[in-house]
Amino acid sequence: MTIERWMIALALLLAGLAVGGLAGWALRRRLSREGADDSTAAVAGVTGLFVFWMFALVGALAALSMVNPATIEDVPRQALEYVPRLLAAGLIMIAGYALAIAAARVVGFGLERATGRTTARMSHLIRWVILLAAGILALSQLGVDTSVLLVLVGVLGLGLALSFSLLIALGGQDVARELAAGRYLKRVLRKGGTIEVEAISGTVVKLHPATVEIETTAEGRRHVPYSHLLGSGFAWSDTPAAKD
Repeated sequence: MTIERWMIALALLLAGLAVGGLAGWALRRRLSREGADDSTAAVAGVTGLFVFWMFALVGALAALSMVNPATIEDVPRQALEYVPRLLAAGLIMIAGYALAIAAARVVGFGLERATGRTTARMSHLIRWVILLAAGILALSQLGVDTSVLLVLVGVLGLGLALSFSLLIALGGQDVARELAAGRYLKRVLRKGGTIEVEAISGTVVKLHPATVEIETTAEGRRHVPYSHLLGSGFAWSDTPAAKD
């Protein structure tokens, strides 16, 4: 009888691992089809791993209850009562992870468009703040006292909002300076002419609101800010640049 129980317990454990592996793989593959970018792949991987461990946990609990129910009678019941909370906490973390990636990408793209510069640090900060908030919600779902962490997140959120506002303000000044320089230089520059500024030389392809797009023979197309042209000086000709 004992051997039979151990065999059944082993079968339950292996079944939990097998079902978890198949379910996690199927869910990860389904989510990966929704998008081919790195963010979707990361969320799909985390979700598949969570599903695998949830099925593995259920299989382990079922195996423990089969080995010797007399000595561990209360353990499976208490653990099973805790499984829904653990499931909810895991779903909160997955949703927070997806939201953090999406928010970091959207805000980073918006700041780059507004300031004309990449803002990788701000994107990482936004991602970690959202992940921290999701972690606090997950811990509260598990019954952990998170009052101190909530205060910390509030302070971080306030600092993030102030930093975001300051970055937008400074970026707005940069953009305004480029637009003003562009309005002046568009009276001089023309599409198809040759421009030379410092080590960059080529044909003007397009005059953008804040930059001039130049086709060079060595480095391909380059975007040069109008303020850089005014600050460094440039040579201009109405004839196209000679090609090698």
